[in-house]
Amino acid sequence: MSIYEHRCMEGLSAEQQATKALKHVIEKMRTDDRLYHLIGLGSQSFDLLTEAYATLTGEDLAALRKALSSN
Repeated sequence: MSIYEHRCMEGLSAEQQATKALKHVIEKMRTDDRLYHLIGLGSQSFDLLTEAYATLTGEDLAALRKALSSN
């Protein structure tokens, strides 16, 4: 199997896939200072990622952003 064909979310709905992918990036931002510097608080990426994740999960957007920015 080619690396271009590898799948790790087979069987999940599009919504579940989006939630899983967003959660993965958010968790990486919590543990990788370099990534947070690039796409953290104040960037459009941060705004888009956190808003989409909050919408999909029902999490409070302001609380999510505050929690991420305090790392």
